Amino acid sequence: MRWALLFAFLFAPSLRADEPIQVFFGPRSADDQTGLYYNLLRFINSADESLYAAVHEIDMITVAEFLARRSKAGVDVQLVVEGEWWTNSKNKAARQVLEKAGVKVTPDTKKSGLMHNKFFIADKKRVWTGSTNITETCLLFNPNNSLWIESEPFAENYLAMFKLYQEGKFGKRATMDHVNPHDVVEVGKTKIYTYFSPKDEPLEAIIRRINDAKISVDMMSFVFSSRDIGKALETAHARGVKVRILLDNQFSHAGLTRRWPYVPFNELKKLGMMCKYDDEDSKLHHKVILIDGDITITGSFNFSTSAVKDNDENLIILESAAINKRYRTEFEKLWNYYSGDPGTPPKLEGGDDK
Repeated sequence: MRWALLFAFLFAPSLRADEPIQVFFGPRSADDQTGLYYNLLRFINSADESLYAAVHEIDMITVAEFLARRSKAGVDVQLVVEGEWWTNSKNKAARQVLEKAGVKVTPDTKKSGLMHNKFFIADKKRVWTGSTNITETCLLFNPNNSLWIESEPFAENYLAMFKLYQEGKFGKRATMDHVNPHDVVEVGKTKIYTYFSPKDEPLEAIIRRINDAKISVDMMSFVFSSRDIGKALETAHARGVKVRILLDNQFSHAGLTRRWPYVPFNELKKLGMMCKYDDEDSKLHHKVILIDGDITITGSFNFSTSAVKDNDENLIILESAAINKRYRTEFEKLWNYYSGDPGTPPKLEGGDDK
């Protein structure tokens, strides 16, 4: 399968985006042209001059090979990775491919929190971002989402932050003086607001949007431990907004949440909100909030205390009925698919769990 895909991409007629904003969901098969894996490879191959990425980890050999091929073709390929996880044995083979190709890799230097981003910037004018780690499980097995966005101003926001990471600047103290080049970017009829955590404190923007909700708030997320977001949802529910919460069943295990001062799932369910866990061993890995019919919040940012205070993350808020509809269709599919009974929770793997 790996070499069949490689051969197909060598002779692909077009690697550019079909639309200025494309949305992809998983899991899908490796050769599904609507899936995350296939389109990430398309995105990588779209780079003619430069390809920069800040990613939690890479264990997919094919992705490493595609990055290596772009580097050998003269493209400036540079990566920022989560330092602790970069040395994990499951990333060893991909790491060796990249090192052999001379790809510049900068591990983060933080002692606490994760470099938790999952974004790529190609030719300084297009961005791939979302919830999807560059791992076999995330690309092929876990429910996830990513966007391909064609916009130089949007790419400038990500490029500016990437350069800080390259300089070894991680966390709020090192990045607090940085200002995004663009507060809001318009791509066609869509407005996009970009936030990098912890410096931009995206929690405030999330709560503000929930406070503005008039009809519905739907969340699908891997981790949800934020008391502030939970309280905003309580208030929304009290004023008549329909709230639905879909979370990963790992966190249905009391042993995993016993140290949390506030367990939103339990508290919100007591108040009559509709709350479900998935019932599979795969991770429900989205970090998505959908508000009314036009607001979509997504990115690498789990709705957790760690994402707010400790991790380096990115989050975007899109104002678009069309984009919201795409995400809502995926939410409804998952909501109807899962029974709500978590069954026996799978063992927590660690790493991308904060």
